[in-house]
Amino acid sequence: MTAQYAEMTRAALTLSTDEKLSFAEQLVAVAGSETSPEHEAAWQTEVQRRREEVLCGKEKLVPGDEVERSLDRLLG
Repeated sequence: MTAQYAEMTRAALTLSTDEKLSFAEQLVAVAGSETSPEHEAAWQTEVQRRREEVLCGKEKLVPGDEVERSLDRLLG
């Protein structure tokens, strides 16, 4: 992981839920330009499904530092 990646990750974690979702969608759109149209369509459907689950409260976002602590506990 580069220092730039680490800094961007820290900054992204400070965004609001809507901003995080929008940012993630933009990243997926850019990364998705390297995939087949079928893969892109399937991924966009999945991204929208996940976004809707977060916005309606069915799922919740977990802060990155919390995920890292959980992984540290699990993996030692």
